[in-house]
Amino acid sequence: MKNKRMHAAVALTAVGALALTACSGDGDNTSSSAPTSTSTTKFTIAYNGDGGHQAWVDAVANSIKNTLGIQAEGQPYATFAELRKDVQDRKMTGAFRTGWQADYPSLYNFLGPLYGTGAGSNDGDYSNENFDGLLRQGLAAKSVEEANGFFDQAQEQLFTDLPAIPLWYSNVTGGSSENVTDVEFGWNSQPIYSAVKKDKGDGIVLANGSEPANPLLPGMTNETGGGRIMDQIFQGLVSYKADGSPQNELAESITSDDSQTWTIKIKAGHKFQNGEEVTAKSFVDAWNYGALLKNAQLSSYFFESIEGFSYDEDSELTGLKIVDDQTFTVKLKQPEADFPLRLGYTAFMPLPSVAFEDMEAYGQAPIANGPYIVKEGSWKHDTSIDLVPNPDYDGPRTPQNKGIRFSFYTSQDTAYTDLLANNLDVLDAVPDSAFATFEGDLNGRAVNQASAVFQSFTIPEKLEHFSGEEGILRRQAISMSIDREAITKAIFQGTRTPAKDFTSPVIAGWNDKLKGSEVLTYNPEKAKELWAKADAISKW
Repeated sequence: MKNKRMHAAVALTAVGALALTACSGDGDNTSSSAPTSTSTTKFTIAYNGDGGHQAWVDAVANSIKNTLGIQAEGQPYATFAELRKDVQDRKMTGAFRTGWQADYPSLYNFLGPLYGTGAGSNDGDYSNENFDGLLRQGLAAKSVEEANGFFDQAQEQLFTDLPAIPLWYSNVTGGSSENVTDVEFGWNSQPIYSAVKKDKGDGIVLANGSEPANPLLPGMTNETGGGRIMDQIFQGLVSYKADGSPQNELAESITSDDSQTWTIKIKAGHKFQNGEEVTAKSFVDAWNYGALLKNAQLSSYFFESIEGFSYDEDSELTGLKIVDDQTFTVKLKQPEADFPLRLGYTAFMPLPSVAFEDMEAYGQAPIANGPYIVKEGSWKHDTSIDLVPNPDYDGPRTPQNKGIRFSFYTSQDTAYTDLLANNLDVLDAVPDSAFATFEGDLNGRAVNQASAVFQSFTIPEKLEHFSGEEGILRRQAISMSIDREAITKAIFQGTRTPAKDFTSPVIAGWNDKLKGSEVLTYNPEKAKELWAKADAISKW
């Protein structure tokens, strides 16, 4: 876990991608409507203006301001992409708002990628040796129950350090038009697009989306704009059912005697859309490309547990061995009982040989093997992309419609208006302006259910006032100054739940009684006390 350069864009587009930025003085970030304060240091909460977040950002800023007496306000970025670029390029001048939509249903997936030293989505560059050690012990555990015990201890370390301040868990809120049936949402808040039926018109399901932040490559897709597309156009070893349980797709079997060396047999006869057969080599070559340092793939950290992986130099995954066209083995650096559970994530998808001739070009027009394929010439950047059923797909996600058109909305309000007018068939992000009314508006076609989505904001330790003892005091003070209960009730109308940990209640092993979690409870008097102690070390 020593990735020195691979900084991933956290999966946020559908769950509230924002940033919390602290800045001093009256530079370019100063708003003309900035509240007056006796403090000379401003705490601005930056957020993407295309995500419908202003109401709750203002509420959080006001809670911090009113409790601690410091100047706090919201500041919008025009788009999610612009915000994420500054975060990914380490250009944020202060703290920033982050969230996580689980890649696979495991407590570890909320912890390792976000807070492990050097991990791809560790945007705050947090590093703690004890935390890393507890993660390793959990991964090497012989059972899920044993592993979760170590992950609970790891979270207790996070409560001490607070590299991120948890806010709330998000429900998936959405709905469907009168033109479609069989609409179901999965554990990860995404609709099961292949199951949607549409008998009216041309049979194309109209769905909301966002412009992918990166080319459509397995190793470069780690946000929901690209992720929802990749999930439809690729078929991997496994996929996930609506409840998060895995099901084999291309895998005939995934077995191990010791949880360290795994034998993977794939089904014969499956092909990419260009007719090339999907073989063991398709996976081994793709994983090696995704892991190699020089290729700078954002999801490279998914391969760090495989022998040969290195964050410091180009190194082949020596733990991968091709046995025959339908079989390969994977040797891990240590036993990991939950390894097969990860294999439905985008990073583990196969690639055809043509991809390696020009990976950049391939990412703009991927040759895929999933339930759908990208309709030639249909990707209109910042506007939409069309997927059509793959006639050669043979698996559990066979499309029940004639295709999907993802329209890249810049406003959730516009998307919701289109849904009410039956100009959009499936929506997975109701704007906050409609939280109080959407279930009635949609008359039985609404969805409001728990999902594996966690929201927080991250404060890098490199920031002035946020390192060492002073930093811990200020982080705790800020956390205790936020009235999560009031905000989720007033702003979110029952579609959010105040966070009790760093994961999600829908994940097996979730625990709401961890030691140290009291820092997530609104306690204005304690917050003021801690802030004053921090000021005694170094004046804000």
